[in-house]
Amino acid sequence: MSLKISSRCSSDPNSQHIDNTPDVFSRGSLMFTYEILRKQTPELALTIRNVVHGTPLEKSAQDINNRNTDHFRVQVSPEQVRVIIEGLTAQDTPAPSPENMGKVIMAKALIDEWTKLANKLIQDLPEDQRP
Repeated sequence: MSLKISSRCSSDPNSQHIDNTPDVFSRGSLMFTYEILRKQTPELALTIRNVVHGTPLEKSAQDINNRNTDHFRVQVSPEQVRVIIEGLTAQDTPAPSPENMGKVIMAKALIDEWTKLANKLIQDLPEDQRP
């Protein structure tokens, strides 16, 4: 399983803002995904964690020294996204305890992020290969 990162220059007039790009994830989203998946699927979790050790996408001058504003472009297979979403979904099963509620809420937000990427991957498929 390989996960790739790439940088994109924000001065590129053809580039989209990172908030509108489903294949761009924040450092926090990737690290939380890693934390949730590391016991279930350690190889995929480690691959995700390694993304944040790469070069983040270019950001504004005011955020240049703030690691919390780092974003990374990820390239994953549809199968990897499925495994990630299944792992995140497992956080809500069985009913979460009050102590675990924050983790469950974060997992649900991550499910939304990874689902957007899954939808993009499906749209990128040739029409005869779409589900």
